Amino acid sequence: MKWVREYFVKNALEKPKKKKTQKSILLHIENIKTIGILANNKEEIEKITAIIHEHLNKDIKVLGNYYDENSVDEQAFSYKDFTLFGKPGEKLNQLLSLKPDLIIFTSEKLNYFTLYLLQLQSASYSMGFFSDELKPYLDLMLNKEEKDIQSGTALLIKYLKQIN
Repeated sequence: MKWVREYFVKNALEKPKKKKTQKSILLHIENIKTIGILANNKEEIEKITAIIHEHLNKDIKVLGNYYDENSVDEQAFSYKDFTLFGKPGEKLNQLLSLKPDLIIFTSEKLNYFTLYLLQLQSASYSMGFFSDELKPYLDLMLNKEEKDIQSGTALLIKYLKQIN
């Protein structure tokens, strides 16, 4: 029944957002208490978390998730975590209720479910690497110049600090 869920999620992505959230162009680094990560896998989440704690603050709470249809890991989610009509299930509602101050999006596996989760977190400031598909969802984007995720994330944080 993946295709049914995908159909409803795709339709939700195509509809304009009902409520445009007012975001400050500037996100003050000292105000960041929670960061959400949408990544490719668990190892990437661990690497990004280490960079965040090294370059920002060790007290920042980091929540990471990734899309994987076959994993039973707590941080993994899939189409099965959405209802038949494309609404987030209980596991994802818990994640959405945490409302991180900043979202770092590094997932290269773009799919409707990951994009929808990013859209549902629209009140949070979000940043990641440049992609035409991600323009409506990210507030700060950089070209992916670095080959490894650690140096790429360090660059994202560096530019976020410079904006402040």
